[in-house]
Amino acid sequence: MRIRRVMVAFCLASLAACTGVPTSGDVVKVSPANQARVERGVQVHPVAPQAGASPDMVLAGFLDAMASLEPGFDVARQYLTPSAAQSWDPRAEVTVFDGDTRSGLPGSTTAGLQARVVGRLDAQGHYTADHGRMLRQNFTMQQVQGEWRISNPPTGLLVSQYTLRHRFTPTTLWFFARGSQTLVPERIWLASNPASPLEAIQALLQGPSGWLAPSATSAIPVGTRLSVAAVGVSDGVAEVPLDDTVAQLPEPERSRAITQIAWTLQSFAEIRRVRVTVGGQQWGSELSMDGLPGGSGLPSMSEEEPLVVVKDVVGQLDDQGGFTPVAGAFGNQGWKDRPGRIAAAADGGLLAVVNRDGTRLLSATPGQDRPRERLRAKGLGRPAVTGSGQLWVASAGDGATALHRGQANGAMTTVPVPELAGSVVVNLAVSPDQTRMAVVLRRGDKTELGLLRIHGKTVDGYRPMPLRASQLVLDQVLDVGWTGQDELMVLAAQHPGARASGYLVSTDGAQVEPVGPAGDADLVELATRAQDQAAVVLLRSASGEVLRYGSPWRWRSLPSRVTSLTIPS
Repeated sequence: MRIRRVMVAFCLASLAACTGVPTSGDVVKVSPANQARVERGVQVHPVAPQAGASPDMVLAGFLDAMASLEPGFDVARQYLTPSAAQSWDPRAEVTVFDGDTRSGLPGSTTAGLQARVVGRLDAQGHYTADHGRMLRQNFTMQQVQGEWRISNPPTGLLVSQYTLRHRFTPTTLWFFARGSQTLVPERIWLASNPASPLEAIQALLQGPSGWLAPSATSAIPVGTRLSVAAVGVSDGVAEVPLDDTVAQLPEPERSRAITQIAWTLQSFAEIRRVRVTVGGQQWGSELSMDGLPGGSGLPSMSEEEPLVVVKDVVGQLDDQGGFTPVAGAFGNQGWKDRPGRIAAAADGGLLAVVNRDGTRLLSATPGQDRPRERLRAKGLGRPAVTGSGQLWVASAGDGATALHRGQANGAMTTVPVPELAGSVVVNLAVSPDQTRMAVVLRRGDKTELGLLRIHGKTVDGYRPMPLRASQLVLDQVLDVGWTGQDELMVLAAQHPGARASGYLVSTDGAQVEPVGPAGDADLVELATRAQDQAAVVLLRSASGEVLRYGSPWRWRSLPSRVTSLTIPS
């Protein structure tokens, strides 16, 4: 479970001016079963163009009308010329910007908008973070019946980051890892707040994004639609009416499809059970939100203690800062080398160690006196051990970056990733469902965060994740770990030499939340364990102090002098 729950805020969103909110009229109760979109928060109603409005006022009104997310955008179209209103497709994409400057001169037939782009949403609501390029758009005005109207609207919508966070709703869709029973999440942003179960199911039926599709699949056949444009909820039971496309779907695919639907609807508090129908008849089993089938890949709560390196010995660090060496060679300096970076599997499984020089990767099980050398290479980074026992490590010998993978007791193989050419993998972390890999790359004198997808023997699809927290641009990324299926803890700073801090980051890069700690600690490393209640997060300072995460800006110091750390995963 993620550390941070997404909180749905019922807020007014406007780019430039406040709009009127009705204070009178009848209160009408609507049924979700008969309503394509049920609005339960305060609504922002766009204002139609005013007579005699100047070009800059027309632009301001148009931007406000887009931010309202009014169904159909009828009012927004009133700010356009007839031909532009007919051709404009507000659902094509969404460009998200942070801060803006508008220009318009008296007597001018244009109005301008200049802003820094922070991200984009595609037509399905998948967010892609942007490097902060500048958006500069001039809106040409034409006279229509004596009033100024825009003749060149943007592609899709232009909205502020504030509008994204307060008028859109982040929603998680669930798919299956290819060849596995493990569920894989994909986050989208729905253009309503709060979102409805109908919108979530319609998005699920479109399948995973093109980026995720090589790693994840849907049990719901391509082309499946709702037979009625509604997902009714009565007495806590959501009824999802599918068309005949799924009628002949055999087991176990039928159960997998229903499982995906139930997991996708679990974020709606009013839903306690899910029933799927085809042709008016129940299709498959009705599922309760308590004890849903399928697995999210997150382990259960564990009291397993972190492993650390103290004075070239690997051992356990207890909650009071006490140190106990592990049994075997790594705990008694009997392997004739010095440990640098470490990783470990849970429940006393595999322990992997890269030596201090970064030239050897070794592994051992608890009590094993002779560790096994798994790899010799230059520039080895921190290893990673997954829940299935796979061992990962990156090397950077002679300036050539490579990934290496092996099973617990098998040979290590090199996994080519041409997209990483010219960069160095500083740190890596594999997602709990083992379909994605978060990496910190060094390119020149800067570092960046990015995601790779894992499918079969292939690792590809590198997607950079520029980090912006409020007005801060985080150009120096030190470390990364998973705190949930779709959330990361990132250790980052504004620039080289600046003090680093912890940030919770959604895997689409849309949300970056600073969580501390406050103070002057020179933080250099983190370790995480994602689990089904609350993730465990540790930070290490250059002086060896270990800080344990409690909640945002609340960290507890564990007295120690540690040179490396990991949390068994």
